[in-house]
Amino acid sequence: MKKIALTNALIVDPSQNIKKLGTLIINDKKIANIIFNNSFIPTKKDHKIINCKKLPLCPGFVDIKCHLRVPGEEHKENLRYASDSAAAAGITSLVCMPNTDPIIDNVPIVELLQRKARKESDVKIHTTASITKGLRGNDITEIGLLIEAGAVGFTDAIRAVDDTTVMLRALKYASAFDAIIMQHPEDNSLSKGGSMNSSLLSTELGIKGIPEEAEVLQVDRDIRLAEMTNSKIHFFNITTGLALKSIELAQKKGIKVTCSTSPHYFNLTENDIRYWRTYAKVSPPLRDLQNVESIKMGIKNNIINYISSDHSPHDTDSKRLPFEQASAGIVGFESLLPLTIKLINEKKLSLSKAVELLSVNAAKLLKLNVGSLKKGKPADLVVFDPNKKITLSSNVIKSKSKNYPFENLKAKGKVMLTMVDGKIIYNDRKFSL
Repeated sequence: MKKIALTNALIVDPSQNIKKLGTLIINDKKIANIIFNNSFIPTKKDHKIINCKKLPLCPGFVDIKCHLRVPGEEHKENLRYASDSAAAAGITSLVCMPNTDPIIDNVPIVELLQRKARKESDVKIHTTASITKGLRGNDITEIGLLIEAGAVGFTDAIRAVDDTTVMLRALKYASAFDAIIMQHPEDNSLSKGGSMNSSLLSTELGIKGIPEEAEVLQVDRDIRLAEMTNSKIHFFNITTGLALKSIELAQKKGIKVTCSTSPHYFNLTENDIRYWRTYAKVSPPLRDLQNVESIKMGIKNNIINYISSDHSPHDTDSKRLPFEQASAGIVGFESLLPLTIKLINEKKLSLSKAVELLSVNAAKLLKLNVGSLKKGKPADLVVFDPNKKITLSSNVIKSKSKNYPFENLKAKGKVMLTMVDGKIIYNDRKFSL
């Protein structure tokens, strides 16, 4: 088999502090070399040559929070659709949530998903397992056995573990195995029955709101527990400046706390659900403009170090309901890159920092053997055009579901080529090979 040479590429790899034009060589599914200054010119005799036209080439994106609906809800999504959608988005590794049917809380279900992923998906799929059995918040799962089976983290998905004693026990057990607990940042007692941000708008619409304090109280409690147990905790989808202040203080104290957010939390506000737009209903809810700006600053100031898609496909019947009854979540793979690039254009991010947020940091957090172009690493990579104008629309979404709130939004950023283990799994038709 010929080696693959990706020439004339702007190679961006924060794990090696690289941002430079060069050539990347792939051999036997792995990164073989990165060459600069034309010190080696690959030949067609020995290489399949791909001219990257000075576009950025970076490690494939690692999405640490997505809902694949497998097993049990294949009418909303399946691994083939999810894989195609992720590949078109430059995502080469997915980390799925355990709120499936049956719930991913035991070894056989972890193993089942891994077998299905190997058979049905071109992208790499990793799974979390639930913190508590059945997501009921009472008894913790067999953390050690689940790690051995391949679980990369533990979360009750879109439910927070409410019982403090249960959460304390989970953190202690996870610490013993150097595992990470990943928490939904929303206090159940304050958020119960709520469907949107608590504000004048929620009063105007007659919808029960969820206050910002529901997020910060959950975060504050769990930071204290993580400090007590010297364990690692990660908060998904931070949406408020209040929570960011608590996380920043904890990070400065050396507590092992990290957090992520998703593009809808720095691109949409509560006003996007006006007229009861259920396609913009998410959990935690969209906040006001002030909190959106706080999230952007949290990214800029390195408090937030991960951006995930929070891909949450739903069928039409789950969304076209009265707002309070509609399911929360949007499909998010294909908007991940262009909505993150908006932060670059707003001077909140550099290109290298964006790659860290989308790839490098997530791989480190979950100890995945990806997220880098170092020699010997799997050849999981993406080539994209950050200046390519696109229109975000449900018409171009490859997901099985179409619950997409960014209809006809003008943006920039187009994936041109995605590779996993040296195999091309997505190639834009305008990007000639």
